[in-house]
Amino acid sequence: MKANRKFIEANDEAVSAVIGVILMVAITVAIAATVYVYVSGMIGTSPQSAPNIQFVKDDVNNKLTVAKAEPGNVDWSDLEISLNGTVVTSAIWSGNFSHPTSVPNTGTVSAGDYIQFKSGHYGTLTIRHVPTNTLLGTWEFH
Repeated sequence: MKANRKFIEANDEAVSAVIGVILMVAITVAIAATVYVYVSGMIGTSPQSAPNIQFVKDDVNNKLTVAKAEPGNVDWSDLEISLNGTVVTSAIWSGNFSHPTSVPNTGTVSAGDYIQFKSGHYGTLTIRHVPTNTLLGTWEFH
């Protein structure tokens, strides 16, 4: 029995009450912060995907036609059209292109829509999807 007594100490408390309270508060704060980040969306959401819009270039008629547009709810206002590196405004548009009334800044992009250079007006046409900053294509017209 004497051999077992040498391992017993005078103070056999594991943690003081103050340390225990501090640890419980720290754990509670960590759990609350984790729940807040999860619920508030700070973790992030999946990025918006670019639309699948395919164009067909017609060199004979200097025309770019929409062959396919998915999803079907992409507006022309979501597309930035540039001519020779300059974003197309209404003045540039009316001076260089002939088009249906729905192009370029109103309505939904759909198959059959087109952009056509007026006679004698040519250049590099670039189309970018603004919400996702995705380049949809660049075409040279001569």
